[in-house]
Amino acid sequence: MALTMQNNDSFRVLGFDPYSTKEEVFIVDMTPEMAQYILDNHNNDNRKIVPAQTSAIRKSIMENGWLFDGGACVFTTSGNIIEFQHRLLNIVEQGKTVKVIIVTGVDPSVFVKAAPAKNRTVTDVINKKDKTATNDEVTTLRQLLKRRGSKPLSMTNAVDLWNEWKQYIRQGMKLTSDFFNGDVTSYDPWQRQFNAWAALMVFTGKEDRVQPFLNLLKDYKLKKRNVVLFDEMNEWFMKYTYELSGENKAAAVHIMLCHATDKFLTNPSGDIQFALDNSKANHEGMSQKGTYRDFLFNPQGLKLA
Repeated sequence: MALTMQNNDSFRVLGFDPYSTKEEVFIVDMTPEMAQYILDNHNNDNRKIVPAQTSAIRKSIMENGWLFDGGACVFTTSGNIIEFQHRLLNIVEQGKTVKVIIVTGVDPSVFVKAAPAKNRTVTDVINKKDKTATNDEVTTLRQLLKRRGSKPLSMTNAVDLWNEWKQYIRQGMKLTSDFFNGDVTSYDPWQRQFNAWAALMVFTGKEDRVQPFLNLLKDYKLKKRNVVLFDEMNEWFMKYTYELSGENKAAAVHIMLCHATDKFLTNPSGDIQFALDNSKANHEGMSQKGTYRDFLFNPQGLKLA
């Protein structure tokens, strides 16, 4: 099909007709000049640029180089792209020429009519290698790493970390399953923190203390017995976390569990005061000794390599 006057400039710069109605797929060597031209002249019907997405692509390129991942720069018949703008920005920014898949002849209405691809998650990455991994287990892994103070879960380390921790996570979650069977519900919002605590108890060789601790706590919540430790623990938690939310409250749950564990190990009957000094209910205060310190990846506070 002959090019129109409107198409001539674009064809001269890009080497193909972005207004084409022909459904084609091909590869071009995308130069920074071509990428900038597309952004300036063929990006008039797209979403807003999201700086965080541009930064994420930049970080990926810095760590892994430019990956030919099958993603395509898609042009509709109106001559506008509907995918690839953030990667084009990175091509311009880095001044690199890379191979890019081009798709032309796409109906502009697909942007609103077609279901989008599912976002990739670390669970997806793990499931590619181990389809038995569940969302709850991956959530526990993420929480466990946070409480240990180690590197956070990411796309690149997810499989290795899952393989390293899955035995502890599954054993820990098995140990908490009876506690979260529906009889006691007040701790349900914090199940992931309890699961991470239990997994770390297994990891540090204290797995035989998990169920006795939880059984005593369950009996206390069901009013089967009075337990000084948990009376004071609940009172502390209600007062200390009253104005906390999100991660701050989750961290407080972990501190509570670690401190209560230390007390329980001293007196398994629970006939002992909780007695947590609020000034020490933080990472600095808790990392000096006890279960909290035992859980840490780097208790000496040495910088990661």
